Amino acid sequence: MAAGAALVLAGAAGCGKFRKAKECSVLAETVSAWMASAPAPDTSIAEKPRLATEARATARRYEDLDRKLAALAIKSEELVPSLNRYRSMAREAARSLDDVAVALESGDVERARRRRVEFDATARAEAPLVAEINAACRR
Repeated sequence: MAAGAALVLAGAAGCGKFRKAKECSVLAETVSAWMASAPAPDTSIAEKPRLATEARATARRYEDLDRKLAALAIKSEELVPSLNRYRSMAREAARSLDDVAVALESGDVERARRRRVEFDATARAEAPLVAEINAACRR
């Protein structure tokens, strides 16, 4: 009986590794496709209305990323916390950029600058999070 139980547990661990590998692949493909679809920023014109429009468009992209990540239905215990942080980062990025757009449209350049700085800090957290996910996927 003990030998049979060990075999079942080993098989279950193998299934868990297979599921995690599949989830890692799907997660990597989703994020890579999202990143690849980013339009090049237009730095030729820095007018407030155009900057507000670009901020809103980028906010919608981050909301789209959050929806795509939510739809993945990741179950791996190693990936779920990182995925949740990634989704939270995407939502915070979208909120910051929406605030940038509102501030620019209302002429509050200082508030727009502060919220853009907050967005930049949020966006800088993405690379370490991706590294954390990659490390979990290599285990």
